[in-house]
Amino acid sequence: MPTRNQSGKPEHSFQNPNKKRKKSGKRLEKVVKHFQKLEKRIAKEWETKRLVDAMQKCKARIKKFGLTEAQITK
Repeated sequence: MPTRNQSGKPEHSFQNPNKKRKKSGKRLEKVVKHFQKLEKRIAKEWETKRLVDAMQKCKARIKKFGLTEAQITK
């Protein structure tokens, strides 16, 4: 019978605790692509409330990852 962890849920019986995986993946590439896509949409569709909010969130995420807008444009 599987044991229980601290949250009280039973652990998966076939879980390998030594198996590691890369967790960050392609976050930086995705945030850069998303930023560029939003810039194109704003140029094409003008600044809607929805696009402005999305751009604000995207800029916050870029700041979180430590990227500058100069790095994104090149």
